[in-house]
Amino acid sequence: MEFFDSHSHYNDEKFNIDRDEILQEIQEAGVTKLVVAGYNIESSKLATDIAKKHEPIYAIVRNISK
Repeated sequence: MEFFDSHSHYNDEKFNIDRDEILQEIQEAGVTKLVVAGYNIESSKLATDIAKKHEPIYAIVRNISK
């Protein structure tokens, strides 16, 4: 069985100090895939940075252009 976290906000500033450690613990606990959702431009950019750094993580970005 695979565990897939379909919505998270590990791009929030409250995770700036220990984000990598938390993401490592999540993977070690058996979560095989994870989605980090952006909610503005800055958080969307960080979500893509996190996804690039951690293989089983995907980003959802918010397009705010008008």
